[in-house]
Amino acid sequence: MTTTAVQVRETATVDLPTSAEAAFGFMEDPASLEVLDDSIEIGVTLPGPKGVGEIQAFVHRSPDGRLGIMHEVVEVEPGRRAVTRTLTSGYSSGGVLTVVPLGPDSCRLTQEIWAELPAGVPVGVDAQLRHEYRTWLAELMRRLTAWAAHAPRCR
Repeated sequence: MTTTAVQVRETATVDLPTSAEAAFGFMEDPASLEVLDDSIEIGVTLPGPKGVGEIQAFVHRSPDGRLGIMHEVVEVEPGRRAVTRTLTSGYSSGGVLTVVPLGPDSCRLTQEIWAELPAGVPVGVDAQLRHEYRTWLAELMRRLTAWAAHAPRCR
């Protein structure tokens, strides 16, 4: 078991051939994960506030069955940045989405995911989680690139 808390933080960035507005609009919709992640069966926004305080719910399917995951939007700069925290994890975790326009039909998208593992988790959990984050982010960037090739353009 670990004796101190460990932070796991991974980030990936991709330049996309679509407007920042289109990329942010796609990513802020929880249903986008149904396109970007084969393990997500459904992604929805629960009734309630939009933006800060919004709760996004996902059904994740794994070989072990289904798992419900919920995120709360804790910070938002519309069209530019969104910060979420996971409500259904055994430890503090979340993500940061940032979209920066590069031109009228291009943008740079960065996705960061993080977790604060408490002292007492089994040794190696941080390395396993880091590997899972890196693998997921690489696939996310690949799928975003494919999506952006067919995404709407601002004209």
